[in-house]
Amino acid sequence: MKNISLINKIILGIIFLSQITFAQNDLQSTLSNLSADAAKKYVEPISSSFGANLNSGWVHKAPSASLFGVDIEIGVVAMATMFGNEQKNFSSTGKFRFNDVQATALVDNAGITNPYARNFVINEIKKQDFGVNISGPTIVGSKKEFVEVEFQGATFTDNLTGQSFTVPSKQIATVASGFLDELPAAPLGAPQITIGTIYGTMASFRYLPSIEVDKDLGKFEYFGFGLQHNPSAWLPIPLPVDVSLAYFTQSMKVGKIFDASATSFGIYASKRIGPGALNITPYAGFAIESSEITIQYDYVVDYPVAGTVLPVKFNLKGENSSRFVIGAALKLAFLNLNVDYSFAKYKTISGGLAFII
Repeated sequence: MKNISLINKIILGIIFLSQITFAQNDLQSTLSNLSADAAKKYVEPISSSFGANLNSGWVHKAPSASLFGVDIEIGVVAMATMFGNEQKNFSSTGKFRFNDVQATALVDNAGITNPYARNFVINEIKKQDFGVNISGPTIVGSKKEFVEVEFQGATFTDNLTGQSFTVPSKQIATVASGFLDELPAAPLGAPQITIGTIYGTMASFRYLPSIEVDKDLGKFEYFGFGLQHNPSAWLPIPLPVDVSLAYFTQSMKVGKIFDASATSFGIYASKRIGPGALNITPYAGFAIESSEITIQYDYVVDYPVAGTVLPVKFNLKGENSSRFVIGAALKLAFLNLNVDYSFAKYKTISGGLAFII
């Protein structure tokens, strides 16, 4: 679908407030200057935030223990995963291939002035990967800082002349800076429908139709599904609180660069306080979670010719493995509002607004 309808534009621009609104062409341009080893550390915070956000906002109460009831909610949820200072910079080791400008800077540092020798050494540097130290801002770091690679030094021997040339170590700056310029949190939003209750079970869905952002960037796709079950539905004596066992899974594809998925298993408890039309429901839970993101882009090198493209593709697992959630929901007649906070390595705040049918 080449032309986005007005409705889809509103959905994409208002409901799905998130990191998917990156200028992906600019991001592709940034990543094209980084080897896979450098890119993995560079994008790691945003890959973990994707997973943390996807696993948030599903629950604002445990289902009742009733065998059958009509409980339908239609609304939107919004999440934001916060970044600490430790996620804004990185330091690592890995492989890196220098481009023509960088190789020339290394040769200049070696003081090689003979035109033939310069050309030979520059080409030798451009055509191979080197073990380097890599450090600098991550994707959420400062735009004023740049990723740097430390060349460890090497000696190159010309088999035709028998001459050897030693290039000393040197710190080389890339053009990759903090793409999101110290973004404090990564936002995400989605429509959500919850349907229940049958034998203490509720089902939740998140879905947005496939939208072609534009012909160059590709499509955005998102789907999520989950179940909550209250085992008290099978007990002869009711428990003082509603409890649920929950499972949620979702997947998101953002253009041609990101492909993410996330899953969580949890146990939750809630207690309604007040009458049916006006009440507050505190809730809490613990979940085991996982997430994974696949990133692919074109790494541009200058050997054998300038502009040679090396396709790069790798997977990153989200750093959150578990979370503790605490929150509260407020029901006002046919409207439900909720907010909660998740304690985990990547902390997340989420909220929801739903109409009760």
